Parts: sequence; structure tokens; C-alpha cells
Amino acid sequence: MPNTWEKITPNTIYQVFKALPLTQEGKDGLLYLYQPIIGAQALALYFQFLGDEADSNESEFIHLDCLNALNIGLSPFLEARKRLEGMGLLTVFEKEDPEFGKMYLYQLEEPLVPQNFIKDVTYSFLLHQAVGERKFKQLTRRFKPKKINRADYQEVTANFTTVYGNLDLNLFSRTSDQLENVAKEYEQAKEPGLKVDTTQLDWHFLMELANKKFISKTNFTSDFKAQLTVYANLYGYNELELVDDLLVQVVALDTGLVDARQLKQFVERKHQTTFQRPSMQPVSEEADVRRFNLLRQTGYSEKDIQLIKLSEKTAPYDFLEAIKVEKKSYVTDSEKWLLKSLVERSPLPNSVINILIHYVLVIQDNSTLQPNFVNTIATNWSEKGFQSPETAIQYAREFVKESKEKQAAREQVKNTRPNNYSRPPIRKETLPDWAIKPKVTEENPEKQAEINQRLQAYLKRKEGES
Repeated sequence: MPNTWEKITPNTIYQVFKALPLTQEGKDGLLYLYQPIIGAQALALYFQFLGDEADSNESEFIHLDCLNALNIGLSPFLEARKRLEGMGLLTVFEKEDPEFGKMYLYQLEEPLVPQNFIKDVTYSFLLHQAVGERKFKQLTRRFKPKKINRADYQEVTANFTTVYGNLDLNLFSRTSDQLENVAKEYEQAKEPGLKVDTTQLDWHFLMELANKKFISKTNFTSDFKAQLTVYANLYGYNELELVDDLLVQVVALDTGLVDARQLKQFVERKHQTTFQRPSMQPVSEEADVRRFNLLRQTGYSEKDIQLIKLSEKTAPYDFLEAIKVEKKSYVTDSEKWLLKSLVERSPLPNSVINILIHYVLVIQDNSTLQPNFVNTIATNWSEKGFQSPETAIQYAREFVKESKEKQAAREQVKNTRPNNYSRPPIRKETLPDWAIKPKVTEENPEKQAEINQRLQAYLKRKEGES
């Protein structure tokens, strides 16, 4: 991502290409099946590119116009673009132009039709984890091919030869080269697929392990390798665990074959409830005393200290559940999967993830953890290298203060601006990319202290029950 930042500026030129118009089936697939996985911004970006491609008056565009049309910053644009690339919906090319510098070509790919999307084990697995069991069943029912009962009928369809006679083989032979050339012009690339980096797994080692467990090498097609790579990314499996914890459990002992759909169902059941979280590293009591004394001296309140201690001794799922209970709510399936992804894939320690949860649900007073919002904050904090809860608290507090000041400044400019029709100057963004339009909430120490106390009480009760 840093390299991409260096290459793209708002004035960078791009072109858009799509071989054929988007079909209605492709549109349905985008709206109902891809969108829960890629998110609303990525979907909007696809249709923005589609609109650019259909523009008969322009063939080149600048990224600034795209950003303004979508009302997003460059960082969310790059994240949305990456999501399209990863799902096989966008292929990106670049070149160095002697006059304009770096230029991009965005090639839109046709989405899988719904039936093919659902038939693909990996795609359907990602959809299932994004929408949950109930919605997944609803979607599969919606796009299930229709059937008709033909038990009382006998097929009487006329065949080609009966209707049109035999082909003129001599004429066919004379025109075959021309027909083949025309056919080549209509050849399309294979259907889009997930951009999965299968090289991150040692397949030679994995297949040796599988062979010792009587798992056939014929299982390991490119699609099957992609499926296993997805599971490795989602759940942190290494090669040994993929074989012993997954493949051995579903392999057919008589043939050595693994049914991809049965494997998918097994993985879903295995990770349906909760997940394992890494244990906290012990810290000496003396070091803790020195650390918290230093924090007090640098301006952290007792309420802050209490929150820091709570974040460090509580696993993220328990922390989230406790906040939800105190807000008279519950942890949704999408929040569970989002938290799982953060714990297993982000470099943030659990304590910082807890502060992120606290910031979104308590300080910002949101009802749920929205994946796009939370992931962009987590990405921002990861890039800044946050490794302690106090750093995250201080940054969030300074950000809220800065946002409030900038909002007041904008209101003042708005109130003093003369009533004319001139276009206001383009705002120069200085805030973090994950908060272009923040919800500025006045921090309420009394409310925070009350929630922290109730969190502690809830967690103590939970410890007593276990």
C-alpha cells in the first residue's frame, strides 16, 4: 500500500475498459452476492468505473473527479480498489507516460453469475461468513435454478440434421480458417477468480504430510489450493494444521479424496461459535507500578488507568460482549467475524483492539462495529505502529479534539462566507484517512467511568461462572 500511495495522486490519469456490457445476471451477482463481501464503497467504485467506461465523450479521467463523485479520500479509494482486485472484479495495469507520468488502466471484469458464484465453494464460504446462516439460505433460495416436473412428458424435440440437413463439408472446409479467426475475436478470458496468493503456503511440505495421511495428490487443484489458502488466512492455520485439523477429518478413506463442499461445511461448524485467542504476556508487578505512575505523571487520569488495565487483562471477544451487555445489546455474527479477523490478521495487540472497540461503541456511541469503519481505523493504527492501549487512547482523544476544532472552524467559515455562486476551494485533508467525516462526540468522563465499572463487574461475574 505505501508504494501505491507514492504512485497515485489525485491528478493521476486513468482509463477504464470492459470487454462487454455488464449483464443483468452480473449486476444481480454484484448487488446481492459480492457486495456483502467487498463492501458498499467497493461496489460504488465498480459502478463509477462502469459509468466512466460508458462515457462516449471522454476516454481519460483523473482520480480527483472519481474521489469527488464518490465523496471519499484517496486511502478509502485504494482500499475499495484493492477489494475489487482481490475478488477478481478488477485488473489493474500501469504505464509511464513521457508527458503525463504514471497512468493506469482499470479493466473491469464480469462478475460470476449467481449460480456459478454459489457453486464455487470459496465464494460461497466468504458470503456465508459475511451475511450469516439465515441470510445465506435466503440468497441461495433466491438464485436456485428453477425445475419443472416432466415425469408425464416424453421429449419429442427435432434434431438439427432433421430440420437443416447435413452440413456442406466442402464449403465448411473452405471457410474454416475465416470462421476460426472470427471465433478467436470473441474469446474471453476465463471467469474472474479470487486473487489468492497461494505461494504463502509450502505446498511441497503440505502434500508430503497429506500423502502420509493417505490424502490423494489429485485433490490439490488450483481451486483447492486457493480454498485452503483462504482458510489459512482466515484462521491462521499452518501446513500441519491444515492437514491434521481439517483434511484428515473429511477425507474419504477408500479413495483419499476430499469433497470441497464437505470441507467448507466442516470449517464453518468448527468456527461457528467462538475462537481461540492468544494469551497475555505476564508483566512484573513492579514494572506495572512504574508504568502506571509514569502515565499519571504525564496526564492520564485514574479512569484512563482503569480502562488500560481492563483492556490488557480482557480478551477482545469478552470485552466486546461486556460492552454489548451493558448497552443492552448483543454481539452480532458480523461483529464476531470482524473481531476474529482483527485478532488473527492485524498486527495490533489485543489491548489496542479493545481500545478500538471502546472508542467506536462508547466514545463514538455507535450501536455496532461497522466493518468498513473499524477496518480503516485498524489499518491506520497498524500503520502508525500502536502497541500499547495508552497510545491508542491519547491518539483517539487528540483526534476527537482536533475534529471538533476543525468542525467549529468550518462552521465559522460557512457563516462568514459571502453569498455568491463561486465554487469553494478544495479542502486540503489533514485528518487521518479513516475519519474524513468523523462523528465528533464530547467525551463524557462520568459515562465512561460508569461503563468501565459495569464492565469490570460483568467480567468478574463471568470469571466466577467459568
